[in-house]
Amino acid sequence: MTDLPQTCRICHAPFDGMPMGSKNDFTFSACKACGSILASPWPTQEELDAFFGEIQPEIVHVPNPEGRIWRHQKHIKRICADGTGKRFLDVAARQGYAVLAARKLGFQAKGIDSHAFFAAFARDKYEPHLVEHETAQAAAARGEQADLIYVTEGFCEQPDPEGTMAALAKMLAPKGKIYIQEPDGNHLRLPANFPRWDFVEPPLNFCYPSKKGMAALLDRHGLKVEKRFLSWTPFLRLVAVRK
Repeated sequence: MTDLPQTCRICHAPFDGMPMGSKNDFTFSACKACGSILASPWPTQEELDAFFGEIQPEIVHVPNPEGRIWRHQKHIKRICADGTGKRFLDVAARQGYAVLAARKLGFQAKGIDSHAFFAAFARDKYEPHLVEHETAQAAAARGEQADLIYVTEGFCEQPDPEGTMAALAKMLAPKGKIYIQEPDGNHLRLPANFPRWDFVEPPLNFCYPSKKGMAALLDRHGLKVEKRFLSWTPFLRLVAVRK
């Protein structure tokens, strides 16, 4: 694991951290330049793989999977109402609900997930190739392309946000869109006692980008925010396109 960086991992400004508390032997600091909150120590991918290998997560359906699919479908329609002939890629697909929602809208949809246990669940419950065990970086390296890339709570558990964003930019087809939903480290409704927020659970998640920080991360890879969705909960929701 590595300690706090000299520059913010999200906005790349010199990192001057404001203490935000601690949990599970991790401490949290907010970047004074952009408001993103980062955990310390910062886990490597190898350490995360070892952690999940030890705990062996048992994945189950959410209480109402059909309702979750319906909500994804409703939200995807706000980004692209008709998916006929378009390619959809969920890069943090988990149980595969967003992929199923996209297929209902006519997309050629599939998902990838860096966690083998999520991919195995989707294969077992739905179909063999609904979700593949793969990182965004690996998918980009083999030439994957999509017209709509869907990322929900992917950066908050990503040890390499820079490499992930580079992969998304590489996979984005001409005139394509990227939807990003992440816990917002600088949201007006962020709990005052940040570590007590029930979403915060390192090392399951350890990075909470702000809107300003995410815009800077997008900008470094030739992308820009096209649209932001109002969120009353402490999450950022936006659509990005090429500049």
